[in-house]
Amino acid sequence: MSDNVIKWMIIGFIALFIWAIVEGITKRKQLKKYERINVGMDEGTMLSIMGKGYNKSSLKNDRIKYEWRINASSYGHNGFRTYTGVKKVAIYVKNGFVEEIKPYNVS
Repeated sequence: MSDNVIKWMIIGFIALFIWAIVEGITKRKQLKKYERINVGMDEGTMLSIMGKGYNKSSLKNDRIKYEWRINASSYGHNGFRTYTGVKKVAIYVKNGFVEEIKPYNVS
């Protein structure tokens, strides 16, 4: 491989690494928006605050579950700290109004 190809591969890996960091920060900020949601808020307002990227499930008793989630990982130095899990926010709606808000591992 030529030096030029190696240089562009390194630049590509650095760009990909930076993109992954920015994407993770953006997703975590989106999950934190749940703090602006209140029980009794209308569904449309809640969706405009929380944004895109949710899963929608229809539940019994005419309830709807909206869920935003990210896979979370945290690694320490020399293996002292390791965490892999899911951060998510589930918001339940009934008759067009927020009924319940459940954050999981969102801090």
